[in-house]
Amino acid sequence: MTNIDERIQKALADDADDFNTLPNIFEELFATFKGQSKSLHILTVLLSVVAMGFWIWTSIEFFKTDIVADKLEWGAISLFCLIFISFMKVWFWLTMQSNRVIREVKRLELLHAKELES
Repeated sequence: MTNIDERIQKALADDADDFNTLPNIFEELFATFKGQSKSLHILTVLLSVVAMGFWIWTSIEFFKTDIVADKLEWGAISLFCLIFISFMKVWFWLTMQSNRVIREVKRLELLHAKELES
């Protein structure tokens, strides 16, 4: 066996330990903030926090007013904020799911590579 083959087998053995342990929900959550889309994920979280603050403010204004037209305006803005927050959460969870799928595909590639070398 050559030197390069030994290094490849060692790298595959090291990776096997990483893929056999499944991350918990918090590790998956923080893993989304790594990689090339890190700034986009940070931006979505910040926008969600701002939208939540805006939703709280519009909800308070909704309950403070007695005029029906104003209630409709504040209620519509409040509903829009809730829908925006929901879309951001769904998008974020879909990103986490795609990371899970990618991790499993890599795990299958590793298992396939080990079968080929046997």
